Amino acid sequence: MTSLPPAEDAVQVTGILRDHPRWSAFWDKRYGLWRVAEDDPDSDLYAESSRATTVIAYIQAHSRDW
Repeated sequence: MTSLPPAEDAVQVTGILRDHPRWSAFWDKRYGLWRVAEDDPDSDLYAESSRATTVIAYIQAHSRDW
C-alpha cells in the first residue's frame, strides 16, 4: 500500500474543499483512505474512501447553501 494518494486525487480534493469551505478532508496514510467530514459540531456527515471521486461526490451531495 502506498502512503500517499495519487497527486491528481489530492488536487481534486483540494479543489472541492476550496469550493466547500465547511468541509475538511485528510488522507489517512495508515489505511490508504480519504476521510471527509463537515465542519459543524452538530453534523454527523462523514465519509471515507480510497477513491477521491467517492468522497468528492459525498461532499457535493451533502453540501448545503448557506
